[in-house]
Amino acid sequence: MDKKSTCIFQSVIGETEEMLELKNKVCQVAKCNSTVLITGETGTGKGLIAKAIHKASTRKNYPFIEINCGAIPESLIESELFGYSKGAFTGALKDGKKGRFLAANKGSIFLDEIGEMPLHLQVKLLHVLQNRIIEPIGSTVSIPIDIRIIAASNRDLETMMNDGTFRKDLYFRLGVIPLHIPPLRKRKEDIPLLAEYIKNIVLKRTNKDSVMLSPECTQYLQNYYWPGNVRELENVIEYATNMCCDNYVTELDLPEKIKSTTLTVKEKTDSTREYKTYKEELLLWEYRLFSDLLKQKGNTTQGKQEIAKDLDIGIATLYRKLAKFNF
Repeated sequence: MDKKSTCIFQSVIGETEEMLELKNKVCQVAKCNSTVLITGETGTGKGLIAKAIHKASTRKNYPFIEINCGAIPESLIESELFGYSKGAFTGALKDGKKGRFLAANKGSIFLDEIGEMPLHLQVKLLHVLQNRIIEPIGSTVSIPIDIRIIAASNRDLETMMNDGTFRKDLYFRLGVIPLHIPPLRKRKEDIPLLAEYIKNIVLKRTNKDSVMLSPECTQYLQNYYWPGNVRELENVIEYATNMCCDNYVTELDLPEKIKSTTLTVKEKTDSTREYKTYKEELLLWEYRLFSDLLKQKGNTTQGKQEIAKDLDIGIATLYRKLAKFNF
């Protein structure tokens, strides 16, 4: 990845093998005009990847239009996308309305949550993909457009396709180049980097003095499951930086849900240490063991093979253990 490409990814944080591979794919994808389908759980940053593709493309000096298909009422989404001619229906603007597709001409349009698009509009979108023309509501004129379509979904479109709630022909048209963003729990090594990046953004926005995240705080963040992914991490960091009384964010400043649902590995070295049950102590020991080994060997396929060999256990057993702790 060259220097120019690296600049594009300043807001796409991640150094794990999966994220580096994703960034390299995005660099390749940006050079062409093919349709892209980005999948991933809510809050993983699908919009950031879409913007990165646009900014690295030859269309970067033209519009990037974003529309959330799940946030617009079904009765309005057709006019939002395709626009309408004057007098098309009662209540229409007297001069008509330019839709988002036409607004994105020469640039890129990002259709977020494409799985929420009604079936009857999926047919119209397929027509746009195939012919690169739009027909505003109430018009008999076909307007040619030159755009790149980037779609995204947090839903399983293949399951929807099999259920008949998402068109097969549209699915295959959209998925020319599929990109998948891994959930945050699958790339925990990126959490310290993300936490620092988000913290600095929060500090600028709130005009607060510089603060540091304690090692214990970072450990709690890495231990949490993150069902809301990066978006949830942003909220937690903003909460913690507001709650800290000095320039040092500790685990005490984190929301209760983070503290109560994570497995702490903070060592108590004095004689007053309270021991847990045998089962809990064994669980803590296993957690520390695999956490340390993953840091040493890396969370790659090769690293895991080395860990299994060192521990003299089968690779399937190792994967079961790692899955237990959401590593």
